[in-house]
Amino acid sequence: MMDNAAQLISEEDRQLLRRVSDLLEEVMETIEIAQNPEIMREIEEARQDAREGRVRDYSELREELRKTGKIRVKDN
Repeated sequence: MMDNAAQLISEEDRQLLRRVSDLLEEVMETIEIAQNPEIMREIEEARQDAREGRVRDYSELREELRKTGKIRVKDN
């Protein structure tokens, strides 16, 4: 019976349904984040840090973490 049902929709329709499902999952995750006051506060703090220039590029962060022993980086 399931085989007949699977034949009722095209591969294109199945791909569209998978995409819609993925988008709905993303929307649900966004809603969960938006409803969490702690996460929203942290996001606002990060935005404020960026506006005020309290940011580092990746290479600076990586070097700081390497120096403190929090990560190990192979020398190339």
